[in-house]
Amino acid sequence: MRRTTICRSSRAILLALAALPLAWTVLPAQDTTQHRDTTQQDTTQAAAAAQGQLPASHTVSRGETLWSIAQMYFNDPLLWPEIYRLNTNVIEDPHWIYPGEVLNLADVVTVAQGGDTVTAVPQDTTHVAADTVRAAPGDTVAATVPVDTARAPIDTIPADTTQFVVEAPPPTVAESYETIFDRRPTKTQQVRDVLRAYSHQPYHPVRAGEFYAAGFLSENERLPWAHVLGATATPAIHRLTERTSATTFEEIAIRPPRNASYHVGDSLLLARIDRTLEFGRWGDVVVPLGIVRVTSVQEQQVLARVVRQFGLIHDGELAMPLEPFHDPGQVRATPVEKGLVGKLLEPRDPHPIAGAQQFFFIDKGRSEGVSLGDVFEIYKPAEGFIGSASEETRAVLMVVHTREHSATGLLLQILHPGLDRGLPVRLIKKMPS
Repeated sequence: MRRTTICRSSRAILLALAALPLAWTVLPAQDTTQHRDTTQQDTTQAAAAAQGQLPASHTVSRGETLWSIAQMYFNDPLLWPEIYRLNTNVIEDPHWIYPGEVLNLADVVTVAQGGDTVTAVPQDTTHVAADTVRAAPGDTVAATVPVDTARAPIDTIPADTTQFVVEAPPPTVAESYETIFDRRPTKTQQVRDVLRAYSHQPYHPVRAGEFYAAGFLSENERLPWAHVLGATATPAIHRLTERTSATTFEEIAIRPPRNASYHVGDSLLLARIDRTLEFGRWGDVVVPLGIVRVTSVQEQQVLARVVRQFGLIHDGELAMPLEPFHDPGQVRATPVEKGLVGKLLEPRDPHPIAGAQQFFFIDKGRSEGVSLGDVFEIYKPAEGFIGSASEETRAVLMVVHTREHSATGLLLQILHPGLDRGLPVRLIKKMPS
């Protein structure tokens, strides 16, 4: 088979010059998606294609379509999208091309053949299904690009694109850092993690609820007490006692003391006087019952709603303006040596010790530098004679409320139930000032 090397540049120039007069003529467009009869095409270009000469460009003639151009040059009409893709600057709509348009074919040749050697074979409808196209000597002219001619020409028969199956892209997999050694938590472990978030709260030495529920000693101070008149709601059943009990979110009526000035939104502490200490200057034991917020101010009374409750609220109980709570934050008390020494006064509730979380009063207060969060230990000193026991620590308490000369402590640890009045207490941990 003869192989002839063609110079593309000279033929491209001749074709461009021949197409110049057609560029100035406005001709109707034709639908390129339908196959049309190409018997009226430019015989010059068709003859060049029949002789295996693949020009760098092609000038559109009347009646031509991208389908017919691909069939003429590449023996495969399904390659027309490649011609359109390389000529989008000329063709606006691939369904319509116009006579006189110059189409670039050089890059299509490279894409269609997939190599450096290009072989053009005339269309032979009798051998379409064959694997190899054979022609008589002299009937086929091969055009090769001026590259390495030692390579054998590749097969130019186009693939059967009708049988081409486009595979779907692989599914997207979310990125994960989990390995085969990681075990997913079970339902029980997930529930434990949620509950742990509630049980392991950020550290607070003293909370507002402990401060207001602790109680204190009046120290013989005259406090501005108001009197609870009772719940304003009419009971649904007959009263079994003269003293009613209010619960959370119920409204109660309070009679303020003389010359008192209450306003809507003020908070009041409800309390009762439990007893009066008979010794010293400590006065009455005040036991908190709840907190109310004033909702209405009337001529002889104020109405308030219960927002927090520590005990039963009956008619005749007392109320006074709520003392502000100064949150010490999340700092921890630091150990000290030879700290402040005082005495244990009495428990707030006079009953046998059943466990921790009970309140006791000591005889040291703000005037001696005691602050919220300070930790004291209650101990029994050594008696000092032969055969007696050494010093014994009996309990540990944390200060949750302070007055001028006294403080209220919450038992954190009980080592011995004998917490008698007069036992010494010693500061072992001090909150930062």
